[in-house]
Amino acid sequence: MGDRDQNDQDRKRVTGGWRAAPLLGFYRPALVAAGVGLLFSLAGAAAVARWEDRVNRIEFESAAETEAIVMQNGMNEYISRLVALRTLFESANEEITRSEFETFSVRLFERHPGMLRIAWLPRVNRKERAEYEAAAVADGISSYRIKSLQGEGFGVAPQSDEYFPVFYSTQPKTSPVYGMDYATIPERRVALERARDNDRIAGIRTRLYQQREDGRLPDVLVAVPVYAKGTSRETIADRRRNLAGYVVGVFDLPLLMQGIRVTTGANPAISVNIYPPFTGQIISLEEELPDYSSAATAPQSMRDVARDLHWSGHLRIGDTDWQVRAMPTAGGPLEMTYDRAVAVITVGILLTLSLATYLMLASRNSRRLSLANRRVLELAQTDILTGLPNRAFFLARLDELNGELRDRGSTFSIQMLDLDRFKNVNDSLGHGAGDVLLRQVAQRLKSAVRATDVLARLGGDEFAIIQEGCEDQRICSTELAARIAKLVAEPFLLPGHRVEIGTSIGIAIAPDHGSDQEQLLKKADLALYRSKSAGRNCFTIYDEAMSAELEARNTLEGDLRDAIARCQLEVHYQPFMDANNGARRGFEALVRWRHPARGLIPPDQFIALAEETGLIVPLGEFVLRRACADAATWPSGLMVAVNLSPIQFKEADLFDVICAALRDSGLAPHRLEIEITESVLLERGAENHAFMERLKHLGIELALDDFGTGYSSLSYLTAFPFDKIKIDKSFIRNLTHQPRSSAIISSIVTLARGLDMSVTAEGVETSEEYERLKALGINFAQGYLFGRPQPVGQIDLDEPVQSSQRDAA
Repeated sequence: MGDRDQNDQDRKRVTGGWRAAPLLGFYRPALVAAGVGLLFSLAGAAAVARWEDRVNRIEFESAAETEAIVMQNGMNEYISRLVALRTLFESANEEITRSEFETFSVRLFERHPGMLRIAWLPRVNRKERAEYEAAAVADGISSYRIKSLQGEGFGVAPQSDEYFPVFYSTQPKTSPVYGMDYATIPERRVALERARDNDRIAGIRTRLYQQREDGRLPDVLVAVPVYAKGTSRETIADRRRNLAGYVVGVFDLPLLMQGIRVTTGANPAISVNIYPPFTGQIISLEEELPDYSSAATAPQSMRDVARDLHWSGHLRIGDTDWQVRAMPTAGGPLEMTYDRAVAVITVGILLTLSLATYLMLASRNSRRLSLANRRVLELAQTDILTGLPNRAFFLARLDELNGELRDRGSTFSIQMLDLDRFKNVNDSLGHGAGDVLLRQVAQRLKSAVRATDVLARLGGDEFAIIQEGCEDQRICSTELAARIAKLVAEPFLLPGHRVEIGTSIGIAIAPDHGSDQEQLLKKADLALYRSKSAGRNCFTIYDEAMSAELEARNTLEGDLRDAIARCQLEVHYQPFMDANNGARRGFEALVRWRHPARGLIPPDQFIALAEETGLIVPLGEFVLRRACADAATWPSGLMVAVNLSPIQFKEADLFDVICAALRDSGLAPHRLEIEITESVLLERGAENHAFMERLKHLGIELALDDFGTGYSSLSYLTAFPFDKIKIDKSFIRNLTHQPRSSAIISSIVTLARGLDMSVTAEGVETSEEYERLKALGINFAQGYLFGRPQPVGQIDLDEPVQSSQRDAA
């Protein structure tokens, strides 16, 4: 109806114009009428020309900005693939081989024609030079030498403290590019140092030192710094010290931009020209040529660009901004023309009709402009990977619904989703597989929701849903959540792999759980946290008890921080016995928290909290130091066992902390036993193995704790230097009435003997269990049968002890 009313008004204006023209002739002489008509024609033509200029300019600038966004997104895609290659180097436990590099690089840039070559530049010091040259020759790069730029060619690089040679490359092995030391090329060296010091991707305009077939020289070089795995990069000094090398990519900018425009269906009405970054030098208006132009004939100088309608912007490549200038394509719909104004002057007597025609065309242009603006808005509110709305759209829609909730009292719910075990897929199969999995998850989620629901990807593996228009919102939410959990739990087929994941869901309902964005998101997150704590792959609706639990948890966390600062923690000790002669062999240190208001708090109520918040690091250091100090006062035959959390193993200074505890207490290293759970060994295998070897070199004993409750991989026993296996108490409890437990314990004892390890049984509570364990061949026993954990002042140190654990074994 609105369009029909507007058309009626337009017709009335046109009819009125026709009536006005004859009336002028009736009341004025012909010359006056002609003069007035000419004046109206000129005024109308001028107004039309100004309006055309403004509308065309706005439409052109909007289209140009859209093209610039598309080109920047395409460039970011190329850069992100180089970052993925860096992630491969920084996350791998072992050195990446040449074949792995070549395979990963080729797959990474399939169907990306703008990438000329990719190279790996390791950081090579003077002592490593010969080793790297020999390794390259052994890999098939004959006559490989580290080379430096000398004039227009390359020669063997002189001795230097540091090199950054091309070691891996996607070039054929016969290419002379291998061994080229970037440190000898001034502009490339500056780019590498800038990337290293800023921990950023550096981009420069460069030339290739191997002539290309098409004869073109200018190209873009992008350098991505790679740091040693697990090292710090907080400060410039850290980054310089921990630099491992660079991933370098060389782009063919014209081919790259052409590929982006073809792939994204670029607007043919826009001609895009890209110029090198501004270097601070004065450039003649007649001399600057573009490095890329989407048109067959590009402007040959800055003067040519400034003379016509154009739009200027930037294309970010690494840390440099290339200049982007767009112009309407010659003969295209966006080229500046004034045909309508000429028509107004030519057909002066039809001025009103001409204006009406122009208004119709202007409306068409306005609609095109509106569509272009809407497209820009969609790009800003859409997740590129999945095509779903993004966080910005989700929050905006949530604000709208909250306003409707206050005005009309309508109800709705939000569901926060987090994928379970998604990190395992990313770590094991790579980020490419993770992206494929996220797209498949998005498709399944779309099939589960209604057209009126809002499904968004918030980032990473987090999704969110807004559901409205239900009579009973609680029932609708639980049905949807159950449907989603079932869909996501079904196997996903990735290229070459079949993976299974799950999803944890938290639900908050408005207005029951809040009437503003912050309240609803917070409570949905609390419900999501409860789902994860409940075992994952389930859903939870928020209730007030969750807020109370969160408040209690926050209070407990604050009290724990104060307890660590005020030394309110205690270390109790539980003995472990020699099963051969019944003599006490040592004590295990167990932390206890004596709260000023709640009394003695057992560890199962605060250890998990300490690990989640990172407080386990100062807490673990306190227990280690106290245990070493107490054990130093015991008879020399008694040992002390201290547990280390997986969180502590990620601390770079853990070895120094252990050495300081031994040094400050005076405890002999062979009297300290470090207990490690299997979860420590699942990550950073090479680093943890090296760390344990350092502990063994000091003389510290190592025990694999809670054996049988985790993966229980036999490879851990052969790959890591353990002295002892501690059998979990769950096997001991079933010992007297489940023959399988006896068989398992017997197998563990036999295995340990073959590997020259001793075995400790935990949780021994009865004499019958103890006698049975001795018959099975265990070396040590620990449990309530021999004593409960007690403060150091209450333990009896007068019982005889064995002189050597190895003798007891």
